[in-house]
Amino acid sequence: MVRELFNSIAERYDLVNRLTTLGLDKRWRRKACETALTYMDVKKPRVLDVACGTGDMIRCMKKRLERRGISAKFYGLDCSERMLEIARKKVPFAELKVGNAEDIPFPDGSFDLVSVAFGLRNFSDREKAISEIHRVLKQDGILLLLEFSRNGSFLGKLAWFYTRSVVPIIGGILTGNREAYNHLWRSIEAFPSPEELSREFEKRGFEVLTMGWFFPRIAFVMVLRKV
Repeated sequence: MVRELFNSIAERYDLVNRLTTLGLDKRWRRKACETALTYMDVKKPRVLDVACGTGDMIRCMKKRLERRGISAKFYGLDCSERMLEIARKKVPFAELKVGNAEDIPFPDGSFDLVSVAFGLRNFSDREKAISEIHRVLKQDGILLLLEFSRNGSFLGKLAWFYTRSVVPIIGGILTGNREAYNHLWRSIEAFPSPEELSREFEKRGFEVLTMGWFFPRIAFVMVLRKV
């Protein structure tokens, strides 16, 4: 279902993201990358973006690393062929593969940093995906998560109302697939809180380094280390 859903909206995916978040999604990615890089001290890192979509996170991470004078090798994995077609145009320097987080097609200990931006909610078997991410990370490797979740603050409640009531209308008009954006809010509603999620990762060999919310408290960043 997830593969077909993203294939159906791939052409307008970036446009809908920019419009529905008023450009905040770019700021969230930038701040998430900067947060993760404060914990990584590798001169020539190998970086994997899981559920890479159209390549926005890879492109953002490359820019953040270059600002630090660091050259990296980038890889991307996604289940949607049509999203990857767009990504290959945006990030031609990256090695992109079709695949799933539950069966990552790379050897043990391949990467210094793994990122997952707005993809964790869509994994069919989150426990297996966490184990796979742990497997392909090097010892002391960094995991960067950027994800949506509900927040009980006033701003968070407003953002949740907007996500549930307005985003599906805009997404439906622009892509012709309103159900894809109903899936967005339903997946957020079913998703664990950051605190619950951190415990899932800690049980599977990760140490949480930091966690924080981004304005307007509908998206959060979590940085973890493989231990």
